[in-house]
Amino acid sequence: MRNKKAPLGQLLMIGIPGTSLDPESLSLIKEHGVGNFILFTRNVKGGPDQTKKLCDDLNEACADAGVPPPLIAVDQEGGPVQRLASPFWPKILSNQEVALSGNPETQASAQAETAAKILKPLGIRLNLAPVLDLAQAGAEGVLKGRSYGSDPREVSILGEKYIRTLQANGVGATAKHFPGIGRVEKDPHFQRPVVTASKETLMHEMSPFRESVKAGVKAIMTSHVVFPMLDRDDKPATFSKIIVNELLRREMGFQGLLLTDDLEMGGITGHGSLGEAAVKAILAGHDLLLICHKAQKVREALDALDKAWSQGIINTGKLDMSLSRKMEPLT
Repeated sequence: MRNKKAPLGQLLMIGIPGTSLDPESLSLIKEHGVGNFILFTRNVKGGPDQTKKLCDDLNEACADAGVPPPLIAVDQEGGPVQRLASPFWPKILSNQEVALSGNPETQASAQAETAAKILKPLGIRLNLAPVLDLAQAGAEGVLKGRSYGSDPREVSILGEKYIRTLQANGVGATAKHFPGIGRVEKDPHFQRPVVTASKETLMHEMSPFRESVKAGVKAIMTSHVVFPMLDRDDKPATFSKIIVNELLRREMGFQGLLLTDDLEMGGITGHGSLGEAAVKAILAGHDLLLICHKAQKVREALDALDKAWSQGIINTGKLDMSLSRKMEPLT
């Protein structure tokens, strides 16, 4: 058994309920060292001044608690997924609109430039974009407007343009949702999809992620999807050491920050406790766990991680590696 208290709160990226720093979230910072946050539309309703104050307050709370500067993230993809939107912020084209424009590479750069101009002054250092999933028949409900298309080469070119431009403008990029959710027929927000395509097909279709690694993308987000031809134990990518460590880390050479998708999605909570999921995701090789809605679920994850740490299931080397990746410059 270990007596040393570990900074396990640094492994979580949490949502907060409103437009200001609430007492419960402040308690998670002070008591558990939680220091990573994801913003949603509910957090930015007051416009730029209110959003900047919220980010400043998160920074101040972390500093007061002796927690490293927080990593604040948002889904600012454009089109249907743009948390900081009108009337306060300019419209960003969707990936689909970019791909269908007359000059898609120029428009992909414009997407990224606009996002960076919005996010950087607010103190939001990580954008959970671009989506590099391929648009496939049957997945329109999940990826409607969010994909650059069905051609891996074209998606790779536009994704690389977006990543390099966003990071050159001071905001880290996140390629998602590895190894690709374009073939899913069920929405992982509610159910756990299974993609039965061959390994050869999947490797071809995940080439945009391979190219994003070569382009220096700072973060990658995995999916709650099962790929039996990649992991024959039928583990979703969230829990799969084969997909995370062997494929993404070793074969593709990605050494950056690895995030889960929201652990409160039905693709996870419909198959076990969130605490159990948190430990499995860390053991699979993730650096940050997203828990986007309920503080109770954050505490459930913290309790499970603390138990795993005290029993030696989560080791010091893994923890130190994840913390060092979080502290790496994002641009």
